[in-house]
Amino acid sequence: MTLTLRDVLRHDDLDLELVVGGEDVLETEVAGSAFLQFGEQPRSDHHHGLLLLTSGGPVGSDEAAEMRLIAAARRAGAAGIVRAVADAAQVPAAMREAAEEHGLALLTAGSSASLREIKDAINERVTRADLQLYQRLLTLQSSLIAAVSAPDPTGSLLRRLGAVVHSTVILYYPDGRVLSVTGDGPTEVIWRSIDKAQHSRQRFAVGQWHVVASLITGPDETCRWIVLAKRGAATADDIVSPLIATVEQLLDVIALSRRAAANEEALQRADVLARLISGNEHERFGWDYLRPFGFVPHGPCYVAAIGQPQWSEKRLDPELHGRQLRESTQITRALTANASAPNLVAATDGLIVLLVQASDTSIVEESVLVLESRGFSASAGVGRKVASLDQIVNSYRDARLALTRALTRPEGRSPVQRFEDFTIADIAISTGNEDQLRGRARDLLAVLEENSPILETLMVYLENSLSINDTANELHIHPNSVRYRIGRAEELIGSSLRDLSTIVDIYLAVQIAARMRASTTVGGKAVGTRSEHLRVEAQQRPARRSM
Repeated sequence: MTLTLRDVLRHDDLDLELVVGGEDVLETEVAGSAFLQFGEQPRSDHHHGLLLLTSGGPVGSDEAAEMRLIAAARRAGAAGIVRAVADAAQVPAAMREAAEEHGLALLTAGSSASLREIKDAINERVTRADLQLYQRLLTLQSSLIAAVSAPDPTGSLLRRLGAVVHSTVILYYPDGRVLSVTGDGPTEVIWRSIDKAQHSRQRFAVGQWHVVASLITGPDETCRWIVLAKRGAATADDIVSPLIATVEQLLDVIALSRRAAANEEALQRADVLARLISGNEHERFGWDYLRPFGFVPHGPCYVAAIGQPQWSEKRLDPELHGRQLRESTQITRALTANASAPNLVAATDGLIVLLVQASDTSIVEESVLVLESRGFSASAGVGRKVASLDQIVNSYRDARLALTRALTRPEGRSPVQRFEDFTIADIAISTGNEDQLRGRARDLLAVLEENSPILETLMVYLENSLSINDTANELHIHPNSVRYRIGRAEELIGSSLRDLSTIVDIYLAVQIAARMRASTTVGGKAVGTRSEHLRVEAQQRPARRSM
């Protein structure tokens, strides 16, 4: 704790008496004491905060000299003047008047103690007070340091600070949003009272609250305001200043620790994703690899690929490409870190790749919008949803195909293209990848597979050149039943069979499905096509005339 003039006067053995000064000067902090040599004028670099001892004599030989002494002591920031006199009445009137005019404490030392004894006693008490302060600060700082290892280090640190100084502690973002608060202090009123243009520590009152506000800067150059608000008496600055400095350093440590942990996790996520999309058949992954990142076993996942048009151009500077890819990946990773959907992000093959477990593609669309706002002309392709980890490589291939279309889209089209929106004809024209054709055919026919009469009717309908009557004759059902089934097929597919692209798509899907079932055996006979398969099934069950 600090030593004040009030503390000095309490010691009777010093035989000091306050001649000039009231209650306000008694709280003046005393940093020590020193003799004022003959003819010496107080200076701020030597005498700031000191109680200056003088025996008078030649120094006070005239009133002008006494007044100059008081004025110089005030300018130097001295705690006060101690004049050695036998009686307080012997203090020169000019010195009294000057002390009152400058608001400087003026004390007298009686004959019971020498000035040297007074000097040594005051300095000893200051040293003792400093030692007690250092010991207290060391205890308090150790308590604050221990908070760094807590599960919620920032909250724990601020709560401990509030407890040791008996204050509400508030941490503000630069825009006034409250990052953390430990008590019931009036956060909005305090924020309005802070002078944002003044970066030095501020002290002010808000009603019954005594407030200390300091601007602190983190390792990423992010500025925040830390505020201590206390009811009643204000906390001494010799406690507040070092504790706030300690908190600032510990917040830096917490931020750096979090950044290191986030970077480590980002590397782990990127490594797992890169291995999943590599298609390495010799490396098998279980869902346990993804559980730590929030993924649910067998929940549908999809892969998205994000790229820029110039990233595929050979003339692009590789160094520039690498920097753009790193920056855009960091932006995407920061955005998806706050998403509710489990996800992994990696930069691979010159693209940003995401693995997302969600029913929609909002996280991809938002990422593209944010990248666009940051100056990256981004497009994205989204692959098919898969529930098996060994199928993620297929979703990645789909995403790359969809990205190709997104990068070459006509003006006004969405920058995010989904593989599931492709027609089979699109895939057949764009790529000869049989897996993608089979996957899209399965997806398209999946809604019909559960209703074999409708699928059978649709296939016969296509084979009979869209003739209702011929289809009815071949299936031995009424034409109205054919019309009903075709209508239901359109409802399930979501498009009209009067549309040429739909007809082509369904026809290709049926042919691909038939080829996939080429080795299927029905009744002991190998069937080469899906239509033959259905015909054999139809022959083995009674003829149906109606639904």
